[in-house]
Amino acid sequence: MSINQKSDGLRPVVRYAVGSTLLMALAMGIGWDMAFLTPVLALGFLAPGTTMPKFREGMTFIGIIAATTISGFVFTRYLLDYMFLFILLLGLALLSIFYTNRLSAKAKVFMLISLLLLPMLGMESMALAFVFTKTFILGAAITVILVWVVYALFPDKSVPGADKAGQVPPGAVPSTEARFRYALETLIIVFPVVLAFFFFQWSGGLIILIFIVLLSMQPSFNYKAGKAMIIGNLLGGLFAIVAFELLVMVPQYLFFILMVLATAIFFSSRLFSSSPKAPLFGMGFSTFLLIMGQSISGTDDAGGKVWMRVIMIMIAVIYVVSAFGILEAYKTRKKLKLRKRLAKPSTA
Repeated sequence: MSINQKSDGLRPVVRYAVGSTLLMALAMGIGWDMAFLTPVLALGFLAPGTTMPKFREGMTFIGIIAATTISGFVFTRYLLDYMFLFILLLGLALLSIFYTNRLSAKAKVFMLISLLLLPMLGMESMALAFVFTKTFILGAAITVILVWVVYALFPDKSVPGADKAGQVPPGAVPSTEARFRYALETLIIVFPVVLAFFFFQWSGGLIILIFIVLLSMQPSFNYKAGKAMIIGNLLGGLFAIVAFELLVMVPQYLFFILMVLATAIFFSSRLFSSSPKAPLFGMGFSTFLLIMGQSISGTDDAGGKVWMRVIMIMIAVIYVVSAFGILEAYKTRKKLKLRKRLAKPSTA
């Protein structure tokens, strides 16, 4: 392998590691409301197979997030008191987001988190929901701008066919029926948790809701991959616990940045490998950033809550794995019954 080939192979690894570290450093340094979400959600722009978003694409992304978040705030402000109607419309909104193929997965994740967190915050205080509306849109804009900066520092090399890497072959485009089935199944998994959060007002466990949304948008997620997914997220959680304990011993901003960078290099070097387990390191790093960000930006007893946040995320992972397992078992049983029915000889 030539030096240029090695350099081209290291470029996305370094871009992912440095980019996520810059985003984390800025988010924790400025500390706007829900700042810990920005680095996690930005990883979708730096993951394997992605390229620098064009100017129009970036501005469209910000516009979609702004429109969705503002609509979600208005939706919460005027319809939250009418709970049955509110839940019905929210369910339809989630179904349409899962169903459409006109939006990128990155935009869908931002939209889902916006639509789900706003009602939860609105039940506590509309002022809090309004602040979240402003800061979430700001976070989307900061994400896109910093992603452009990172790609400017570590630009893509022109590789033959790279511009077609993210395109889906015509034969691989799911049919309308397949997309609706996927959307309905995902809604069946996500919506019971949403209802539980609304009716029991579990505002203290929002990290569970956030992580279930992140897991639901994993295109390759299924029951068979569940065990490996649990291990990957547990790894990210353990890294967060160790990192937080080290930060308690050395409470310096520079040390925090260097620690995030070292962790990012560890995960990104494995994420961009050819190993079949590579995607798990992406989810593990998301777990690390989410736990570290919420622990540092929180005003409560952060040290005592790190373990609890790891447990909450594992609850979310186990729930989604179990839900997929039950759903797949039901579909398999239904197919077997249909085959037996068709295999029965017809009696004259």
